[in-house]
Amino acid sequence: MSGIGIITNPHSKLNKRNPNRQAYLGFILGSQGQLEVTNSLEDLERVAREFKSKGISVLAINGGDGTVSRTLTAFLKAYGSEPMPKIAILKGGTINVLANNLGIRGTPEQVLFRLVEWHSRGDAIPVKRLRTVSIDGMHGFLFGNGIAASFLKEYYKRKTNALGSGALVLAVWFSSFYRGHLFKNVFVEHDQKLSSTNAKQTELKSCVMFASTLLKLPLGVPYFYSLDDHPDEFQTVAFTTPVQDAWRLPFEFIRGQRGPTKDKISFCCKSLSIETREPFDYTLDGELFTAITGKLTLEVGPQLEFVVI
Repeated sequence: MSGIGIITNPHSKLNKRNPNRQAYLGFILGSQGQLEVTNSLEDLERVAREFKSKGISVLAINGGDGTVSRTLTAFLKAYGSEPMPKIAILKGGTINVLANNLGIRGTPEQVLFRLVEWHSRGDAIPVKRLRTVSIDGMHGFLFGNGIAASFLKEYYKRKTNALGSGALVLAVWFSSFYRGHLFKNVFVEHDQKLSSTNAKQTELKSCVMFASTLLKLPLGVPYFYSLDDHPDEFQTVAFTTPVQDAWRLPFEFIRGQRGPTKDKISFCCKSLSIETREPFDYTLDGELFTAITGKLTLEVGPQLEFVVI
């Protein structure tokens, strides 16, 4: 086929709000490729094998960050050691962390229209290369535990949008001054033992830890500057901020100060092992998981080519 293969997730929040989007995307795509709606992981794995057999040149994904990571995981499994197609993110999610890091602008329809134009002309499509973070066979780009995971739990309870997430940040921040119920739900600490390829073994009490191959945090805050000098690794940042100083955390994120600081450690590595005394929740690209054994290993994953148009 050597065309564009589109995966669309009908369960993403924005796609539910726009049930006609599938038809619009199909119309824009025309004869330039094939669109598939995937309702389950089994569907996704089947379509991955089908698109591989047809030799698609571009994989376009219409869904949120979780859809992107699930789709890439299925396709990496299907392709094995063979080269992956170029990947186009159509911005079909609520927060769109990966798309915003890539500088993708517009609606899914607008992004696909530009992609089809490039593809129909036969021009070389501009790309940006990124590595994934791999955890237990899942591939994503932004890992977080502690506050990152507990905040997402509260966010998903409210079933809100990007503006709602900003409002929730403010609500948690105000709650921190009087140790309110919301703050207690979100602020968690873990005694963690960290072992990595590039840093000595470290034991610390951390309220939040990130590992990322992307420059920006959700809501567009640049933070992982060390990746410029370590493109084949992920950057780990762990905060040891005590509960009485939790109100300072949003300002730490906004400042985006490079390197370690008083309540923060930061380093880049290709592999990181985390060990705690109890199970802990974590997130990978907005999906929530639990490390039941209290042990988790993160590894740098394969390099992929993302379309930037």
